[in-house]
Amino acid sequence: MRYSMKAISASLLTVGLLGATQASANELYFQLNPNYAGAGVRQAFVFGAANTTGSVTGANGFNQVFDLGSSGFSVITVPNSAELGNNLVQDLGFKISSSSNISGYYLSRQDFTTDMSYLIDGDKLGTKYVVSTYASSFSPEQISVQATQDNTKVTFSLKTGESVVQTLNAGQTYMVARSQELTGSMVESDKPIAVLSGNACTNVPSSSVACDHIVEQMPSIASLSKEYYVAPTPRTGVNGDVVRIVAAENGTVVTVNGVPQGTLNAGEFKEIRITTGSDVVADKPVLVAQYLVGQSEAGTNTDPAMTIVPGKDQWLKNYVFATPSGTAAFPTDYMSIIIPGTALGSLKFNGVPVSPTCVMFGVLCYANIDVSSQTGPLTVSADEVFQLLLSGYDNYDSYFTYGGAAFAPGASPNPNPGTVPEPASALLVALGLASAVAVRARRKVQ
Repeated sequence: MRYSMKAISASLLTVGLLGATQASANELYFQLNPNYAGAGVRQAFVFGAANTTGSVTGANGFNQVFDLGSSGFSVITVPNSAELGNNLVQDLGFKISSSSNISGYYLSRQDFTTDMSYLIDGDKLGTKYVVSTYASSFSPEQISVQATQDNTKVTFSLKTGESVVQTLNAGQTYMVARSQELTGSMVESDKPIAVLSGNACTNVPSSSVACDHIVEQMPSIASLSKEYYVAPTPRTGVNGDVVRIVAAENGTVVTVNGVPQGTLNAGEFKEIRITTGSDVVADKPVLVAQYLVGQSEAGTNTDPAMTIVPGKDQWLKNYVFATPSGTAAFPTDYMSIIIPGTALGSLKFNGVPVSPTCVMFGVLCYANIDVSSQTGPLTVSADEVFQLLLSGYDNYDSYFTYGGAAFAPGASPNPNPGTVPEPASALLVALGLASAVAVRARRKVQ
């Protein structure tokens, strides 16, 4: 087949324009949903192959380069003054960029009200989202967006019945905060955006104290699944963790452990409590969010925090991750896994076989593994795909997030090499945490 030089030139121009405007896998985006009272520190943890370099830019001129060094880890403190205001177009977005595969977390650290969010690979950001938050009598629920391209039209369709439309340029942000239920609100755009939702300080459940900050970056509807598995975290009360199942489409039929939970329309949600390993199945894609409960209900050191649960089809075989350490270390950190029973014997942590007590449910089992004494490189792998969640606990404080997913593997090796270039195998021994992060300060909020 013959091509004209004009056609070839036009094709090259198109490719060049796409490369210049679309977010890549090695770009991470985040913005600062306000924490309670705005104190503490806000930081990004970045990790990947040793000696990877890159930069964190944005927020009205912020620009800091990083070198992951031999540890494969860097921490970047961003100014608290970049926390978002309500109903304002602001130049307060942050972008982490590198030429290599990277993963990242955003930590919002404050007196007795901390949470941490996994950051989704830039090329997996989408244009349509359904969100989960949690209502509070202390502070309004929050939904924020950051545009990745100029002239991005964003529409918030809130559960309050309100519609908010804004046009943003790359790096600009907009947040809606409402003292009404926002779980199930939709956010749509004509170009990819980064969406974070949560609450400055909320009680989970509403009758439990104390309140705590919750924040998580939302996956787009295109990344949602129809089947999920959930299990209780290590520090929860007799009623178990709170889980919300949020419908993205009308007429979504949901079951939990085979028991019908009703039919949900787009934006409607079902809240359940989880005391054992459970199977959540829907006939259309749903968002599943899991919450730690307040310390007064759990009866042990913990407090509310929120994570998105990756669907069964999004699990990985290998994860690289990091927990807060140094002056910001939590006294207790756990990795929580759900894994096929047939793969349990292949489970390795930092390359060493581990044999945790694993509670069977069906062909799967769940285990909560204490990693409090671990610092430096943290890797976990098995011969079959499994789910990884991370949590940390202190007196009226906590964080909760996940360790990666196929829709955002970051620096974790891809379970389907050939679809995306897989990082070098040396990555599993090159990653780790330098001593890092926020000054620990505590403040009980009731």
